[in-house]
Amino acid sequence: MPNTTKNYLIPFILVTSLFFLWAFVHNLEPILIPHLKKACQLSDLQSALIDSAVYIGYFIMAIPAGLVMKKYGHKKGILIGLIMYSIGALLFLPAASSRVYIFFLGALFIIASGCAFLETAANPYVTILGKPETATTRLNFAQSFNGLGAFIAPILGGKLILSGIEHSEAELAAKSTEQLNQYLQSEADSVRIPYLVIALTVAGVAALIYFTSMPEVPVEEKKTESSVGKALTHPQLKWGVVAQFFYVGAQVCVTSFFIRFAKFTSSTPEKEAAFWLGMAMFGFMLGRFVGTFLTRFIPANRLLTAYSV
Repeated sequence: MPNTTKNYLIPFILVTSLFFLWAFVHNLEPILIPHLKKACQLSDLQSALIDSAVYIGYFIMAIPAGLVMKKYGHKKGILIGLIMYSIGALLFLPAASSRVYIFFLGALFIIASGCAFLETAANPYVTILGKPETATTRLNFAQSFNGLGAFIAPILGGKLILSGIEHSEAELAAKSTEQLNQYLQSEADSVRIPYLVIALTVAGVAALIYFTSMPEVPVEEKKTESSVGKALTHPQLKWGVVAQFFYVGAQVCVTSFFIRFAKFTSSTPEKEAAFWLGMAMFGFMLGRFVGTFLTRFIPANRLLTAYSV
């Protein structure tokens, strides 16, 4: 077993990095909502389509991702997800140049579709990279890096993407057409370097995974016959899906419009609001790591109940 554990170390590190990568890009969305609202001159309703594009991507691609991995294996599924993620991030460059909102939404849809592959693969994959009795702790530890991505993304995004320039409607109306276009283009262009770095980083992780020997799920597990309908006959899963629906909705709605809400209620500047969102996500990260530690001593069902309360 020591040799096996050692062989699992590099694959475990690489798969754990996926949890950070998808959390990081998703927690840039609260930055993009106020940012693209300015750059593309959107209403709050229109800016919310950023979340729609992302989660429609998840809804559409999650089951196909599972089917692909069932047929071709987890490693190929992860590589497909990373490639889609990288391509979507690269598409932010032409989207910024054109300043056409639907291009940004298309790029986000592709990123989310890639992340659907990553999440579908990584969560169960982590559980086989070690002893079965420590699978829950391993999964929680890997998922804790969601919290790290959620903590870092708003802070970096606030510094690198948000300009801090927030003109009133009257100030925008007073600008000449040329001045207005220059301002809007400079706002749009600020996403180019961050998303180029993201695309290259994700491509680098894909290359590492491609050249790393990754264990596959045992054949006997793959042969288990199942279906969505049959799976949902289990009340724990069925109600778990309902709970996740409301939980994700609450989390996304709060974080997505935090910066706009802070501006509306207390005139907090966007960069400052982004920093405070990062601090809030620090609590999220802390809860994940503490929860991982507590799974060593408290059964998962009891710990889930305590956290829910």
